[in-house]
Amino acid sequence: MDVETTGGMAYSSRILEIGALRVENGKIVAKMKQVLDPEEPVPGWITRLTGIKQSETVGKPNFAQVLPQLQKLLEDSIFVAHNVNFDYSFFKEEYRKMGHKFRMDRFCTVRLSRALYPEERSHKLDAVIARHGYKVKNRHRAYDDAEVLHKFYRDSLKRFGTDHVEGLAKQLVDGSQSRLFM
Repeated sequence: MDVETTGGMAYSSRILEIGALRVENGKIVAKMKQVLDPEEPVPGWITRLTGIKQSETVGKPNFAQVLPQLQKLLEDSIFVAHNVNFDYSFFKEEYRKMGHKFRMDRFCTVRLSRALYPEERSHKLDAVIARHGYKVKNRHRAYDDAEVLHKFYRDSLKRFGTDHVEGLAKQLVDGSQSRLFM
């Protein structure tokens, strides 16, 4: 999962783009790649970072309109993201604005990277991409960044072994124990 947003704080910004993969038994079974109408202006610095222009949001659905599809994608899964609390906070805030609560178990791929590569200084997504030589067509686009997380997890399983990585993953899940999403 990855989101692009109109700013850095969930309480004062909105989700601009959602990129999500649902992975079951190692296979991608569902995807979401959606620019949203954030219902507020897209700041210039966000356009420079993501490439998403205000004009691209016109006529796009807002968060509430994609919610049924999103809920189906997330059902019985774990919310996986790089720096998961950032992305998760935006979901919580979008749900709050609709008068609902959002609660899912969370798994952070930054924490996984730190556990697997303690000798590395940086675990930012750019560092993970460089370290593994991943090619990313559109960096800072939600779906492309979500794909990188899937590659990182899949490659970690191959390099460190399924038992080791899945054991770490179970330890790193925030919330009750449920089925790992990747």
